[in-house]
Parts: sequence; C-alpha cells; structure tokens
Amino acid sequence: MIGFLTTGAIWAIAIMMTRAGAWARPLRRLSRGLGKEHSILVLLLLASHSRASRTGAEDTLANPFVLEVIARGVLVVAALALLVPLFTPHARLANVVRGKRYGMLALGLYFAVAALSTLWSASAPNTAGKALEIGVAFGLVWVLVMRDDAIEALKSTLKFVLFLETSLIVVAMLGFLVLPSVFSEELSRPGFLFRGTMIAPFGGPNGFSAVGAMLASFSAAHFFQTPRGRRRGHWVALFSIGTLATVLSSGRQGVIIWMMGLAIVLLIYRRELFILVIAPGAALFVFFSWDVLWGIVSRDQVSGSLSTLTGRTTLWAAGWEAFLLQPLTGYGFGAGSRFVALRAIGRDYLTHIHNGFLEALIGVGIVGFVPFIYAVFRTLGWSIRHLARRVEVPFAILAIPLTMQNVFGLGFGAWFNTNLMLFALLVGLADAMGVKPGKKPTTRLGRRRAYAR
Repeated sequence: MIGFLTTGAIWAIAIMMTRAGAWARPLRRLSRGLGKEHSILVLLLLASHSRASRTGAEDTLANPFVLEVIARGVLVVAALALLVPLFTPHARLANVVRGKRYGMLALGLYFAVAALSTLWSASAPNTAGKALEIGVAFGLVWVLVMRDDAIEALKSTLKFVLFLETSLIVVAMLGFLVLPSVFSEELSRPGFLFRGTMIAPFGGPNGFSAVGAMLASFSAAHFFQTPRGRRRGHWVALFSIGTLATVLSSGRQGVIIWMMGLAIVLLIYRRELFILVIAPGAALFVFFSWDVLWGIVSRDQVSGSLSTLTGRTTLWAAGWEAFLLQPLTGYGFGAGSRFVALRAIGRDYLTHIHNGFLEALIGVGIVGFVPFIYAVFRTLGWSIRHLARRVEVPFAILAIPLTMQNVFGLGFGAWFNTNLMLFALLVGLADAMGVKPGKKPTTRLGRRRAYAR
C-alpha cells in the first residue's frame, strides 16, 4: 500500500501546484475542458501503483484478493463510474469505422480478446481484473478520440501523463540525494556513478530509467521546435531531469532509449551539426574512453550475464516454449508468463517476462496478437512519417522509446501501466491526425459539424 499512498500524496501536491500562480498556467491549461477525463486518468494510473507483494505464482493463486488488489479494484470501478456518462451517441462504433480509426479498432479487438481470455486463463481473477483496467483505459481514449477537439485533447492528456510521471521522478531524485535509506538501494550490481541505484516505494529503476529517457526525448524535441526568442528554459530543465533520472536509476535500456531519442531529434533539427560534429565527436570519445565507459555501463557484470542480457534470453526462451504449446489462444491476458512460462522454470517470483511483445503473445495468443501488432506498426508508421516531415515531432517521437522499452521490459504489451496508457493515447492521436501528415480522417458527423460552423 505504501506505493499507492505515496503516489497519491505526490500527485495531489503536484496537481495543487498547478493552481499556484502565473508560472503554472501552462500546466493548468492541460486539464482545461478535460477535468472529468483527467480525473479518470489519475484514478487509473493511481491504481497501477497499488501493487501487492507476492512470493510467486502459488501465493498469488492462493490469495488473489489481498488489500492492495481490492484498493486497485475500487479505484478502477470509480474510474468506470465517471467514464460511463461521458459516452455520447456520436461515439458509436459506426462513426469510428467511417472515420477510419483503424488503430483504435485494432486496439479494441486486442482488448476484447484479452477480456475473453478470462474464460481459459491460467489465473482467471488476475486476467479479469487486468482486462477491466485496460477496458476502462480504452474507453477513456475512445471518448477523447471522438471529441470535436480530439487532437488537442489527446495531446494535452499525453502531456498530463508525462507531468504526473515527472513529479514522481523529481521526488525520487530528491530522495536519492537527501534520503538514500529509502530512495537508494545497493543491488547486486553497482549503479553507473554511485554504488546505490535510485529506487522508490512507487517505482523501480528500470521504469524510472525508461520514463526519464522518454521525457528527455520529448523535451529535446520541444526545445528545438520552439522558435528562438520564446521561452525554452523549462524544456532544458525537463531534459535535464529526464537525463539525470536515467543516470541515477542506472538502467541500460534507458541509456539506449536516451541515445536513440536524442540522435533522432538532432537528425531532424540539427542534421549537419549531428553528422559532422556530434556523431564523430561522440565516436572518438567512446573510442578513447572505452574501458572507463564499459566499466560504468557493464556495472561489473561478467560476460556470461551480459551475453544473456542479464538473464532475459533465458526468460524469453521459456516464454517461446510456452507459446508453442498453446499458440492460438494463449494462457490468459496478464497470466501467461508468470503462471505458465516463468513457473515452469522456477522464476515465478518475477512478475513478467521482460518483453512486452512476448508477454502479449503468451497471454492472448495469435488471435489477440495480430490486432495488437497491427496497432503497433500503424502507430510506428505514423510516427516515422511525422518525424520525417517534422510534424508534431515531440509526440511522434514518443512511439520510439515506448516500442524500444517494450522489447526489454514490460512495456505496453501486458497489463495496464503508464506505458500502455501512453501507447493507447498515441494510437488515438495517430487516428485523429491521420496516419499520413496533412490527411485527417473525417466522419459524416464531423462533416456536418464543419458545415454547420
């Protein structure tokens, strides 16, 4: 419960600070006209921080309804109660089809299969609860997509999610410096710069590392997109926060995401400088400092551990074997990896298999994975085309770190978390903007409203 309570307290303070004064106006504008939608969002994300401490699959199966799970369920049901009145007649499926919201349709089909998999799940209570969470999240994005101001509403909501995550990162970093007994832990591997690794009651190092790198990419894109002469200092501050979070949490996946994101931003906005100066300079620095840099990044791990990506390849092999035994339907959304694959190799003390794509494949099988991967590629295609044409770069670039984290961590391929919320919002934004830049899908209802105006 400590993670749930501390997250709620931090977010309450952060949201109150948006009412503080003139400096907070940009933050205050994020929820203008979206008060109910963002209240639902806060409840959902807060529920995702209510985690029960488990010793393994047997413990979970024997005690499925512990206090943390009940608290999480109460929050999700409260979010659902707020969501239902927001559905209007123009949010019907027919309008979505006519509007060519194919990404949302694919995502909805994936979630529908996830809900149905409760019938054959290896842990039906876990699957049912996780399916309810993603159903409410999908309903929220659906409501946003069907608004008249869908694009701005989705962009504001994406920023609001990053704002909430940034508040957690800032508290974790301050705690790492002033209260290391709570916010720093000496793991089996040392951190990049310190012996301890940044950790918190409301988050782990891998999550902080990936979100920090994502925030850095988003902020760098906004900085270069903002014309000179206008205020850009806050984007520098956010970039610094994201970078420092990646370093203090010592996640190598975060470093890769950070490097990839910054390289893409520089290629878009400062191509000549990047190709002629930054890239060669970085290559020379790495060449002459290889021993020092490798010692930092390897974190004193032996080559055998590094060759298996810190044991990930072993987990992935077990997951693939489990998938081959039941490839069509999987073992239940959010249940396949821990209750089948990891349990088979005695690693069910882990909560997931460290690969979102494989997690989805084991959970919902080919039937659910096909629409899921379609939504992924459709959104990635939207991202790449908009990056190439410098259209909405800060939002388009989010798809890159999200997909990369889905390869090495839980990502958005399993139960509800911040990554899945961001991904669903990006799917909705891609549909609302049109997969190709400059081409926005319209519905009959939209054309009638445009004519009336």
